[in-house]
Order: sequence, then structure tokens, then C-alpha cells
Amino acid sequence: MVQVQSHIMERATDFALLADRLEKMASSIDKTKDDATPGKLLQLAAKTRGVELNIAFCGHFSAGKSTMINTLLGVPLLPSNPIPTSANVVKIRGGEKAARVYTHNNGVLTFDPDTEMEKLKQFAVDGDTVEWVEVSYPGTLLEEQTSLLDTPGIDSTDAAHKIATESALHLADVVIYMMDYNHVQAEENFNFTKTLKDRGKPVYLVVNMIDKHIDFELDFDSYKESVEEAFATWNIQPDGIFYTSLAEPDHEENQYEEFRDMLKRLIRQREELVSKTVKDAAEHLIEEHVLALRRDNQAARQEWENRLEECRLDGVDGRDPEQVAQALQAAEQADSELSSRVEKARKLMEKELGSLLENARLTYFSTNEAAEQYLESRKPGFKMGLFFAGKKTEEEKQRRQEALLADLREKTAGNLDFHFKELLAKFPEKFELRDEAYHQAVYATTIEITPEFLASQVKGGASTREYVMNYCADLSNGIKAEYRRAGLGLIERVTAMLQQETDKERTALQERLRVLRELAQIHGRLKQLSETEQAAGQRLQAILREGA
Repeated sequence: MVQVQSHIMERATDFALLADRLEKMASSIDKTKDDATPGKLLQLAAKTRGVELNIAFCGHFSAGKSTMINTLLGVPLLPSNPIPTSANVVKIRGGEKAARVYTHNNGVLTFDPDTEMEKLKQFAVDGDTVEWVEVSYPGTLLEEQTSLLDTPGIDSTDAAHKIATESALHLADVVIYMMDYNHVQAEENFNFTKTLKDRGKPVYLVVNMIDKHIDFELDFDSYKESVEEAFATWNIQPDGIFYTSLAEPDHEENQYEEFRDMLKRLIRQREELVSKTVKDAAEHLIEEHVLALRRDNQAARQEWENRLEECRLDGVDGRDPEQVAQALQAAEQADSELSSRVEKARKLMEKELGSLLENARLTYFSTNEAAEQYLESRKPGFKMGLFFAGKKTEEEKQRRQEALLADLREKTAGNLDFHFKELLAKFPEKFELRDEAYHQAVYATTIEITPEFLASQVKGGASTREYVMNYCADLSNGIKAEYRRAGLGLIERVTAMLQQETDKERTALQERLRVLRELAQIHGRLKQLSETEQAAGQRLQAILREGA
């Protein structure tokens, strides 16, 4: 006995814990964005805390739901008319006699089930002022913790009836879907039952009024086979199918008793069923909450999606976030390259010019010999001959100067000037530029090697071999310095042309970048919306599973 009580307490604790989590889920939801799900979660929590089994009867209004429930209970608690009966959900449970009507504006009204049932039935068909009708009645197959829910017909033209049915399904642990014998293969039956099965609900089909069957037109086994095949075609696997007739209880195909016995078995499995279906219902309510958030965000989402449609760019589908991200990355890379393009080009040209000048050899042995002769002629006291020495000395100085100039000019022309002009002339082509004036300016560049230049490089000192070599090095460096100055001036012209072209390209690119950044921002906002919605669902999942 102790073990049994311990087990019961453990199960009770489980249900209490689950109910606490459902209530916590409800309180965590922002009601301004979803005013329906918190209430449903609280209803589910109350049902869970009481371990209440709810068996919902759904189907067409003409399928005989109310009559079936009255027959099962053995008490005519529900109105049975050839018109849509319940306009809202009617709950019938076991327990002491009581009847309550939950209204939208006037609170809870109470009635005596024995003396005021007709008045109560009037409220059952009033969908405008009544939210919920509940009847407790003893002596039926129902226990105090077991309820039958009679829902409005799903084929009703009144949208409020459909809402009432759908709003009660989260509380249903089992769904009995009833159909008129002649309307089994209506598309609405398939759609509704598939929705229920997709939500994990146990669904039993009841084909009622089989007394309408005419055997000589089609044998009953073939009829049953056609029903099963029709649901299988829709990929619907009901938990059971029962064929019933209340008008002809003795009909040989009537499975009313089997159906009633099945309900009794379900009632005996109350705790097991409630444990599973409550969790499934909570999972579905989480999905409903996420959908509610999506509806709340729909206006903003639609506005941003419309903006995506308006933004047009060649080669980019603005609706595709991956394409936009890739195009933006490429455009930003291109802009970065353009921003540093001119400076990189300048450094490249200066480097190539420097390499050319460094590798150009302007002085050879002949140059050294001519330089030594030239330097000797520059010494004080230098003179030639005895007679007419002044004239001969000047002539010799002139000859030695011309010899050095000729040697330097020859070496410079062959080893530097030609290569200098070839290099500088090709610089614009490296950057896809064309400028004939620049080309002409390159080939018109002239670096004069003058007597004044030779004299400017002379330094005082003894006329040694080392002195001569240093003098030749200074001549070479001086000539290269002039070529460097001219080259840098030409490079500046190329740089200016490149800057002008780059500015044009960047101006065009900036507009593309502006549009891409706007598109990326919109996709970021859309992603943030989706992530917020997803996070809300994940938060509720964490509460449901871990209480966190």
C-alpha cells in the first residue's frame, strides 16, 4: 500500500510541477503581442493540476454529436435539433450536479441541471454572450476528473463557431471525430482530422447513421474499405474507426457498444493520456505563440520586404540575403582597393623607377680614364708646352672636358635614357590609361650633361685613384638624381590621371554601396525579427522542459 501511495504522490508531483511550468510560461509572454496563448496555457495548467481528461467531440453539426453524447451519458443534457446546436463549447463532467455558464460580460451564471436544463440549453446556442458552458452530473460513465466536450460544428458558416472549436482543442486529450454516413469523404473531414493528427492528438473516427446504408447498392465491407482508403490517401491514420447507428441500435454493423467500451478504456488510462497530451498541447501552444509574434511583426516585415522589392541592382537579387551579403562584401572590397589604388600605384612606379636607376651603370674604365685626365687639367699650375703655353693649356683642358662629356653622354644615352623613357612611357598602360600628351612629354624629356655639371662635382683633395673613383660615382649619382627628379614629375602626372579616373569609379560605386548597405540593413532587421520570434519559442521550450 505504501508503494502505491508513493507512486500516486510522485505522479501528482509531476503534474503539479508541469502545471507550475505552464503557468510560468503564461506569465512570461508579453500579452500586448499575444493575448490568446497565455490564457490557453493557464487553462492547460488548471487541467493539468487536476489531471483532467477531456474527450472532445468534433464534426459536422448534422453528424449527431449531441445525440451521441446524451446516449453515452444516459441523460439528455444537450439539445438535439436538426440545426446547429452548441454555438460554444459545452463541457460535461462527472461529479455533483451543477451547471455554470461563463459569459463574456456578466460573470458566471449558475443553473439547476434538474429543473433548468431548457434554460441552460438556450445559453448553449448563444455564441455572442456565452464563452463556455459547464455541466456536472453524477451517475454516468464520466468521473469527476473526466469531461466530454461538445464543440460547434466545423462546417458552420459562423466563424465564431469554428473559433470556439479550435480554441478548445488544446484542452482535448482525445478527439472523437463524428461524420454523417453520407458525408464521410467531404474534404473538410480530411483537412480537419489531418490537422489533429499532425498535432499529435489521438483521433477516433465515428461514422454515424449507418442505418442509411443500402446494402444492395454496395456491401458494407466495401463501404468500410472505401472509408479507410480515403483517409489513407490523405496520409491519415486514425487511432480507430467505429460505425454506429443510434436510430437502429440493433443494426448488425452497429459498433456503438464497442465505441462506448473504448471510451471507458480511455477513461481508465486518464493519467497516462493527460501526461502525454498536455506536453503535446504545450508544444503546439509554443508554435501558436511564435505565429502570433509573426502576425504582430507582419506589418513591419511587409514594409521591409516591399522595400527589398523596390531596391534594384544589376546582378543582385535584393530578396536573397546571401546574394546581398556577397555583393556588399565585394563592393566594399572594391571600394577599399580604390581608396588605396592611387597611393599603391605611386609607390609601384617609384619603386620601378628606383630599380632602373639603381641598376643603370654609367661609368666604365674609359670614364675613369677620362675623369682622371679631366681632374688633372683642373689642378692649379696645369699647363701644356713652353711656347704659347696659355693657348695650348686651354685647348687641352677643353679637349679633356669634351672627352669626359662625350663618354658620359654615350653611357647615359645607352644605359639609362633609353630605358628610362621606355619605362615611363608604359606606366599609364599599367592602369589602363591613355594620354598622348604624356607620351610625348616622356620622349621629350632631356637631361643635359654640361661642363657646369662636371665642374660642380669636383671636390678639393689629392688626385688619387680613390679620388677619381669617388668623382665618377658622384657624376653617376648626379645624373641619376636629375633623371629621378624628371621621373617623379612624370609619375605625378600619371598619378593625377589615375586619381581622376578613380574618383569617377568611386562615385559610381558609392551609390551601389548605399543600396547594398540599405538592403543588408533590411535583411538584418528581418533576421532580427525571426531570431526574436525563435528566441521566444526557445525560451518557452526551456521553461517547459527545465523550468528555466
